[in-house]
Amino acid sequence: MLELFLKNKNYNDFLKTVSEKLFVEIKKGILFFPPSFGEGYMQVVELPNGLQCMVSDIHYHIDVIYKRVKSTDEFCILHFNDVELSSSIHFVNNGMKLEDKSERRAGIALTSSSSDFSFAVKEGTKARSLNILLPKEWLMANLKEFDGLHPLSSYTSFANTLTHPEPFDAQNRILFDEIFYTGKDHPLHEMKMKNRILLLLEHFLSRLYRNTKKVQEGVQRKMKASDLSKLMEIESLLVKDFSQPPPTIVNLAERTGMSVSKLKTAFKKVYGTGVYEYYQKNRMQKARSLLLTGQYTVKEVGLQLGYTNLSNFSLAFRKEFGLLPSQV
Repeated sequence: MLELFLKNKNYNDFLKTVSEKLFVEIKKGILFFPPSFGEGYMQVVELPNGLQCMVSDIHYHIDVIYKRVKSTDEFCILHFNDVELSSSIHFVNNGMKLEDKSERRAGIALTSSSSDFSFAVKEGTKARSLNILLPKEWLMANLKEFDGLHPLSSYTSFANTLTHPEPFDAQNRILFDEIFYTGKDHPLHEMKMKNRILLLLEHFLSRLYRNTKKVQEGVQRKMKASDLSKLMEIESLLVKDFSQPPPTIVNLAERTGMSVSKLKTAFKKVYGTGVYEYYQKNRMQKARSLLLTGQYTVKEVGLQLGYTNLSNFSLAFRKEFGLLPSQV
């Protein structure tokens, strides 16, 4: 097992530490992993106003444990993760041990420099992650209307941490996937990546403000952590492979152990839309992303997304975006 220590509040320093640990060079700001560690990369993205984001896409070939010791330097990290687990993932948060046996988890989490934590991932795990570092100075400047760290404190009070992330909604999923769908050779790759990361941050803060207001008004979302975990598995399953028909509601309900009616209600409550509406919206967003690369014809995109009838693909695309695929 390899141990990586998250000591730094500057991601460039952390990336350098990882490169030295793995004996690989950082090329053009990107660290590509050696086969002994895994497949994929880790990259630091510099954002406006002193913010940084660590973007990573990793298929682990070994067991890895990440550790961070609490620090007197105050900062928070906002995590957007989509993880396909090969085995249970183990967490230790301020001495408390937890285990997640989900097959997939896609959600938003928040951690603070004021606490110790570690988590271990097993060989075979696949993980795509965006980790936005939010320094205290930025938090105080941008959340002063809400007494600085207060809204983030209320957010973590609902256990929205790495151990119990908040599920993606449709907007999160679309923005998150576009960052990884856009090829690095695309001329607008860097611009699109920064734009989508900032939109994810904006969307998170907008929801945070609304949720803070609900708490102040005594209105809180009530849903068991186990049900949220099941919904995250369903969401990840729906967007995993658009070339195949989506699972039926009955099959999804059986997978979660929920009744069909409970699944429909819970999914809409968390993701803001019905199960198949969510699937189709993300399917069309994937189509749009593929077309914007300029590397595929309309026919090729339609076939990748499971359409044997291109007229049906064109109609679905126009319904979502108001224009035909050929007009993108």
